[in-house]
Amino acid sequence: MHSHAARPHARRTALLRRAALFGFPASADLSPGTEAARHHTIQWLSRFGVFEDRASVAEYDALRFDVLTGLFYPRATGTDLNLGSDLVGWYFVFDDQFDGELGCHPEAVARLVADVIRITDEDLGHGRAGDGDGPLLESFRDLWRRINSGRPQVWRDRFRHHWLEYLHSYHREALERTGALPGAGGAGAPRSVEDVLALRRHSIGVQPCLDLNEPFGGYTLPPALHGGYPLARMREATDDVVVFTNDIASLDKELAVGDVHNSVIVQWERAGGELEDAVRHIADLANARYRWFEETAAGLPAVLAETGAGPDTHRAVARYVDGMRHVMTGNLGWSLRTARYDEQGTEAVSGGRQRPWAQLTGAQPA
Repeated sequence: MHSHAARPHARRTALLRRAALFGFPASADLSPGTEAARHHTIQWLSRFGVFEDRASVAEYDALRFDVLTGLFYPRATGTDLNLGSDLVGWYFVFDDQFDGELGCHPEAVARLVADVIRITDEDLGHGRAGDGDGPLLESFRDLWRRINSGRPQVWRDRFRHHWLEYLHSYHREALERTGALPGAGGAGAPRSVEDVLALRRHSIGVQPCLDLNEPFGGYTLPPALHGGYPLARMREATDDVVVFTNDIASLDKELAVGDVHNSVIVQWERAGGELEDAVRHIADLANARYRWFEETAAGLPAVLAETGAGPDTHRAVARYVDGMRHVMTGNLGWSLRTARYDEQGTEAVSGGRQRPWAQLTGAQPA
């Protein structure tokens, strides 16, 4: 791999310069309930023992995942926004478990993923509670019940399907890190951007976040509409834009820790040249996806009219499209505000250091 380490004082400038390559806006449309959700999620995670002390809480709070939630769901407030904030907060806590040794042990990752999946199979009304599974699993059990209780079965099936795709991606990433898959971890030819994208569409966790737009908006899309063209392809484009944005925003951090699951790094390895050439290439791909999304969205009302869709369907689809747009532009907006990707965030995970909440599971390597 190429060797590259930006000077700490230059990282913020590099992030802003790279963000200027995007041809879509960085949203500042923040839910008015964001500050309340911020405190709610910190209290919720603390209640389950995720944070060991006040310093851990302060480090988590500096990453401002509540802002990401508020940009994802700018029209949500109260219980809905709190629930979205808990999902986003838990996602990042879970994701940080794999940044150390655990992420390089596929069998241990598979055990942890199986434990989380087991909870998704529990009866919502009579499942176990507080039985010593530890902070990570017990908080997930509470989150899973609150998200799914009272939802239509078609929506619950959809959400669980997306969630399992997300969970299984961690095992595949661990296999790639150890070279257990063809072309992974330096074995053989470098991977392609499309190879990385095929996995990152699941590991980025966008689909479960998009699913919440339906209960928050008071509608449920019919399976044929949700899974058909063009909405399914628009969701994929949303995944891609978020992946490319994240890979550019987190580039210095991932170079510092040696993470290989980054489309910019893969493009750099394959094409050679300067790192910034690879950044521009990935930004161009993101811009092309976003342009296609907006062009397709503009034609949706006419497509729905041709199928005889009623006013309720038109409103639901419009809200769903807005939800995808909020995720793309909100992710960029948050990336420019969070400490996760600036010099502070990069230093926090450099030199083998992990976040204070990064070892919450018992599924450590033997």
